[in-house]
Amino acid sequence: MTLKFSYQARNSSGKVITGAIASENESKARATLRRRNLFIIQIRPVDSSSALKGKVTAIDLAVFCRQFATMVQAGVPLLGTIRILAQQSDNKVLRGICDEMGQSLETGKTLSETMRNYPKAFPPLFISMVEAGEVGGALETVLERLAGHFEKDADVRAKVKGALTYPAVVVVIAIIAVVILLTFVLPTIINMLVEQKVELPLPTRIVIWTSEFLQGYWYVLLAAVIASSFSLKKYAATAGGKALIDRAVLKLPVFGRLIVKMIVSRFTRSLGTLLKSGVPLLQALDIVKSIAGNDVMVKAVAEAQQSIKEGQGLAQPLEKTGVFPPMVTKMISIGEDTGSLDSLLEKVAVFYDREVDVAVSKLSSSLEPLLMVFMGVVVGFIVISIFLPMFKVAGGGP
Repeated sequence: MTLKFSYQARNSSGKVITGAIASENESKARATLRRRNLFIIQIRPVDSSSALKGKVTAIDLAVFCRQFATMVQAGVPLLGTIRILAQQSDNKVLRGICDEMGQSLETGKTLSETMRNYPKAFPPLFISMVEAGEVGGALETVLERLAGHFEKDADVRAKVKGALTYPAVVVVIAIIAVVILLTFVLPTIINMLVEQKVELPLPTRIVIWTSEFLQGYWYVLLAAVIASSFSLKKYAATAGGKALIDRAVLKLPVFGRLIVKMIVSRFTRSLGTLLKSGVPLLQALDIVKSIAGNDVMVKAVAEAQQSIKEGQGLAQPLEKTGVFPPMVTKMISIGEDTGSLDSLLEKVAVFYDREVDVAVSKLSSSLEPLLMVFMGVVVGFIVISIFLPMFKVAGGGP
C-alpha cells in the first residue's frame, strides 16, 4: 500500500522547500528524499482522503504548459523539469501531482503514462497531445500549443462570466430590495390605511397578498425553490433529461446563439489543435466528444466518427445536426478535400473566438438596460400600489 507524506527540507543551497512524496512507509520516504540531496526538517503522513483534492483550472494548465515548454526548450531534463514544477507551481494540487509524477518517471514510465493517473487534473486532450508530442519528438511544440489552447479557453470563460456577473448581482439586489419593501415597509403603511378604512385599489391588494404570502409562507416558497432545483438537477443527470435540456439550451433567445458560437469555437479549436499535434482524426474526435459538454454536440461527433469509419467525410454529418453554421461545415469540407483540415479548423476557431467576444459584449450591453427597466417596473408597481390609497386619503375620497 502506498502512503503519502508531506515534508519540509533544505536543498543543497540551503533553501527550505516543502512538498509531498508517496512511498510504502516513512523510512523509504526519508531514503528517497536523501537521494535527492535533501536535508529533512520535518516529515509526516498525509490523510489520503484529502490528498490532491482541489481544482485545476484552465489558466493553471496554461501556466503549467508555458513553464514546462520553457524548461524543455532550455534543455532541462524531463525529471528535473517536473521536480522544479513541483516546487514552483502556484496550484497546490499541481505541486502534489508533479511531486508524485517525478517518482513515477524515476521508474521508467513516460510522461503521458504518468499523467493518465490524474484524469481530474489533465483532460484527455492534454494527455493525447503529450503522447503525440513524445512519439513525434515535438513535446516542446505540443506544450506551447496546449498553453495557447488553455489560455484561450480561460479567456472565453472569463469574458462570459464577467458579462453575466453584473446582471446576476443586479437581479439579486432587486430581489432583496423587493423582499424588504414587501415584508418590512409595506405592512406598516397598510396597517395605517386599514385603520382609516380606506378602500384599497387592485394593485394595492395584489401587493398586500404578495406581502402576506412572503411573511406567512416564506418557508413554502423556499422549500419549493430547493425542491425544484434538486429535481431539475436529478433530471439533468439522466440521459433523457440531459438530452432534452441541452437541446432546449441551444434554442434559448439570445443565450442560445452565444452557446452555439462557444460550442463551435471550442470544437474547432480543440480538433484543430489535436490534428496539428499529430493525433489521428478518429482518436481526436473521440477526445473532442468527451469534452463537448452538450448532448447535441456529442451525438454529432459520434455520427461523424461513424461516417469516417464508413469511408465518408466529416462535414456532412456535422451539417445534418443543424448546430454548425454552413460556413463551418463548408470550411471543413474544403479542408478535407485539400488535406489542410487542421489549418482551416484553426482559422475557423479564430473567427468564432472573435464572434464569441462580440456576442458577449452585445449580451452585456443589452442586458443592462433590460434589467434596469425590469427593476423600475417592479419597484414602480409597488410604490404606486402604496401611494394610490394614500392619495385617496389626502384627497378626502371615500
